[in-house]
Amino acid sequence: MTTPTGPHPDTPHPPTDTNAVVDQALAERATSSGQWLAGLITAAMLDTTATPSKLPTLTFADLGLPDDTVTRIWQAGLAVGYRAGHLAARPQLHRDTLQRLQAALAEAGHAAMGRLTARTLNTLPPAPHPADADHDHVRGGHE
Repeated sequence: MTTPTGPHPDTPHPPTDTNAVVDQALAERATSSGQWLAGLITAAMLDTTATPSKLPTLTFADLGLPDDTVTRIWQAGLAVGYRAGHLAARPQLHRDTLQRLQAALAEAGHAAMGRLTARTLNTLPPAPHPADADHDHVRGGHE
């Protein structure tokens, strides 16, 4: 990803204040990142359908649902899948998050979902005990 060196070509007037410059630069970076993610999503669409001829099935036209309903379902599924992929990549780094979410599910009465999250937590290696951590200092002031 490159840092923009000037205003986007579609910008009618170059930004003049700091906020506008920052706003434009970050908007361009977000757009570039969005296009990168879109490339991953399109590749994943083909990967999950196995053949280009099956890509039309991802429009769900055969269900007869309004486009806005399919879009809402698609967006929710994408957000959930993206977050699940993030958590799955290194779940031991997200132990606190998984514990918080498991407790929230259980407390809200979503027992089955809470049990599934607890099962995932139970597959993680135990968290290291603070006494087992390496320490850069020598105990008792002696070397």
